[in-house]
Amino acid sequence: MNGVLHCIIKNEGAYWSARCLDFTLYAVGETKAEAEDKLISEIQEYLYEAIEGKDKEFAAQLLLRRAPFQDWLKYYVISFLQNCKSFSTLFGQSFQTAVPHGPYHHA
Repeated sequence: MNGVLHCIIKNEGAYWSARCLDFTLYAVGETKAEAEDKLISEIQEYLYEAIEGKDKEFAAQLLLRRAPFQDWLKYYVISFLQNCKSFSTLFGQSFQTAVPHGPYHHA
Protein backbone atom coordinates (compact mmCIF):
# COMPACT_ATOMS: atom_id res chain seq x y z
CA MET A 1 0.00 0.00 0.00
CA ASN A 2 1.35 3.41 -0.96
CA GLY A 3 -0.45 5.54 1.65
CA VAL A 4 -3.28 6.58 -0.67
CA LEU A 5 -6.76 5.10 -0.45
CA HIS A 6 -9.04 5.04 -3.46
CA CYS A 7 -12.58 6.20 -2.72
CA ILE A 8 -15.73 7.09 -4.62
CA ILE A 9 -18.45 9.39 -3.32
CA LYS A 10 -21.79 9.73 -5.08
CA ASN A 11 -25.11 11.51 -4.62
CA GLU A 12 -27.83 8.86 -4.53
CA GLY A 13 -30.72 11.33 -4.43
CA ALA A 14 -31.85 11.32 -0.80
CA TYR A 15 -28.38 10.50 0.54
CA TRP A 16 -24.66 10.35 -0.33
CA SER A 17 -22.72 7.10 -0.51
CA ALA A 18 -18.97 6.79 -0.04
CA ARG A 19 -16.88 3.69 -0.75
CA CYS A 20 -13.27 2.80 -0.04
CA LEU A 21 -12.16 0.42 -2.78
CA ASP A 22 -8.99 -0.66 -1.00
CA PHE A 23 -10.85 -2.27 1.90
CA THR A 24 -14.38 -2.60 0.45
CA LEU A 25 -15.88 -0.30 3.06
CA TYR A 26 -19.09 1.70 2.60
CA ALA A 27 -20.71 4.61 4.42
CA VAL A 28 -23.73 6.83 3.82
CA GLY A 29 -24.72 10.28 5.00
CA GLU A 30 -27.29 12.96 4.39
CA THR A 31 -24.56 15.24 3.00
CA LYS A 32 -21.36 14.69 1.04
CA ALA A 33 -19.26 15.79 4.03
CA GLU A 34 -21.13 13.49 6.40
CA ALA A 35 -20.65 10.46 4.14
CA GLU A 36 -16.96 11.25 3.71
CA ASP A 37 -16.45 11.76 7.46
CA LYS A 38 -18.23 8.49 8.25
CA LEU A 39 -16.10 6.62 5.72
CA ILE A 40 -12.88 8.08 7.15
CA SER A 41 -13.96 7.05 10.65
CA GLU A 42 -14.82 3.58 9.38
CA ILE A 43 -11.41 3.28 7.69
CA GLN A 44 -9.63 4.34 10.90
CA GLU A 45 -11.57 1.79 12.97
CA TYR A 46 -10.99 -0.91 10.35
CA LEU A 47 -7.24 -0.29 10.31
CA TYR A 48 -7.04 -0.24 14.09
CA GLU A 49 -8.87 -3.55 14.42
CA ALA A 50 -6.83 -5.15 11.63
CA ILE A 51 -3.43 -3.99 12.88
CA GLU A 52 -3.73 -3.64 16.66
CA GLY A 53 -7.18 -4.84 17.66
CA LYS A 54 -9.03 -8.11 17.94
CA ASP A 55 -8.67 -8.95 14.24
CA LYS A 56 -4.88 -8.59 13.99
CA GLU A 57 -4.43 -12.32 13.38
CA PHE A 58 -6.32 -11.75 10.10
CA ALA A 59 -4.44 -8.56 9.14
CA ALA A 60 -2.98 -10.02 5.93
CA GLN A 61 -6.44 -10.88 4.59
CA LEU A 62 -8.13 -7.70 5.85
CA LEU A 63 -5.52 -5.32 4.45
CA LEU A 64 -5.74 -6.95 1.01
CA ARG A 65 -9.55 -6.97 0.78
CA ARG A 66 -10.21 -5.14 -2.50
CA ALA A 67 -13.42 -4.07 -4.20
CA PRO A 68 -14.52 -5.90 -7.37
CA PHE A 69 -13.07 -5.01 -10.76
CA GLN A 70 -16.14 -3.03 -11.90
CA ASP A 71 -15.79 -0.68 -8.92
CA TRP A 72 -12.14 -0.05 -9.76
CA LEU A 73 -13.06 0.56 -13.40
CA LYS A 74 -15.65 3.13 -12.31
CA TYR A 75 -13.05 4.80 -10.07
CA TYR A 76 -10.55 5.17 -12.93
CA VAL A 77 -13.20 6.43 -15.36
CA ILE A 78 -14.26 9.07 -12.82
CA SER A 79 -10.62 10.03 -12.21
CA PHE A 80 -9.98 10.29 -15.95
CA LEU A 81 -13.02 12.51 -16.48
CA GLN A 82 -12.03 14.74 -13.57
CA ASN A 83 -8.53 15.11 -15.03
CA CYS A 84 -9.97 15.94 -18.44
CA LYS A 85 -12.10 18.64 -16.85
CA SER A 86 -9.04 20.15 -15.16
CA PHE A 87 -7.18 20.13 -18.50
CA SER A 88 -9.92 22.29 -20.00
CA THR A 89 -8.37 25.34 -18.35
CA LEU A 90 -5.23 24.76 -20.43
CA PHE A 91 -6.99 24.42 -23.76
CA GLY A 92 -10.10 26.51 -23.27
CA GLN A 93 -13.67 25.32 -23.11
CA SER A 94 -16.29 24.67 -25.74
CA PHE A 95 -19.91 25.72 -25.49
CA GLN A 96 -23.03 26.03 -27.60
CA THR A 97 -25.44 28.91 -27.86
CA ALA A 98 -28.52 29.72 -29.87
CA VAL A 99 -28.21 32.02 -32.85
CA PRO A 100 -29.65 35.39 -31.77
CA HIS A 101 -32.68 36.57 -33.73
CA GLY A 102 -32.39 39.87 -35.63
CA PRO A 103 -32.30 42.68 -36.09
CA TYR A 104 -28.52 42.58 -35.87
CA HIS A 105 -26.45 45.59 -34.88
CA HIS A 106 -22.74 46.10 -34.85
CA ALA A 107 -21.52 46.74 -31.32
